[in-house]
Amino acid sequence: MTTETTLRCPSCGAAAVPGDRFCEACGADLPDPEAAVEQQQGPACPSCGAEAAAVADGYCGVCGMRQPATADHVEAGGAGAGAVSDRGKRHHRNEDAFALHVDEGGGRVLAVVCDGVSTTVDPDEASRAAADAALAALLDGGDLTAAHAAAQQAVLAVSTEEPPPELGWPSSTFLAAVVRDPAVELATLGDCRTFWLPASGTPSTLTEDDSWAAEQIAAGEMSPEEAYADPRAHTITRWLGRDADPAWSPRLASFRAEGPGRLVLCSDGLWNDAPSAEAVAAAGDPADGDALALARRLTDFANRSGGHDNITVVVVDLKGPPS
Repeated sequence: MTTETTLRCPSCGAAAVPGDRFCEACGADLPDPEAAVEQQQGPACPSCGAEAAAVADGYCGVCGMRQPATADHVEAGGAGAGAVSDRGKRHHRNEDAFALHVDEGGGRVLAVVCDGVSTTVDPDEASRAAADAALAALLDGGDLTAAHAAAQQAVLAVSTEEPPPELGWPSSTFLAAVVRDPAVELATLGDCRTFWLPASGTPSTLTEDDSWAAEQIAAGEMSPEEAYADPRAHTITRWLGRDADPAWSPRLASFRAEGPGRLVLCSDGLWNDAPSAEAVAAAGDPADGDALALARRLTDFANRSGGHDNITVVVVDLKGPPS
């Protein structure tokens, strides 16, 4: 698929000129355009699909819709990988974030998904900081444990002021993947999930949640149906942040694709409405289109299902072992 591309700052989303080393809007380091995944420009207006020329002063000249803020809807794509993060329909801002890198030649894909905790201060900044720091650590040669440590330190730096009584310290969940087809290494803390959707065979869930419901099910206290019907079901039990237990470490998992398929990393904005791998496959029609197209379809599905939460979906294609 050929699309028009533009370089954007991974921290604030501002447009940047190729060759710039720093963002003029926020001062953040800009990625190497030859190594980083390029941000994709989808239809300028998410309502009617009007071209960019039709948008002026934040409104579409065709349908009149107010255009979303930069972080409300973000897309990125590269060879065999694609990602979408969307505000959804109920939240006033997008508190999810992703970071995505595809090596030149497609030898390795690095992906991070972070979901800011809404009951804390600046959850959007926490998730963005965590995702960027984790990717930077992986690009610097660190492993997934190092990526988690970097993400934790980044969240600690978001705010040092005591939060108001009704909110906690900035916090985020964490999910990272290192993909060297057909091998996948995963690290997770919180309740973002990873699904495997094979071209043939049974889809599967590759990660475990750190949540109240998951712990009740694992302990044999409740059935999945009972646990997820409880109001406490989605309460996370581990996270990144100042009040995180220093003894917490990410859950590590390994997976090897035995044939072609698609890896899906997502926040709970998707799996709340498609909680199983089979449900994700049914929602997205994974055999159709490229990785970015599947990420868009799954995001659209979550919005059609109510858009109750922020939605982030990263899709990575795997070919499996050489034949």
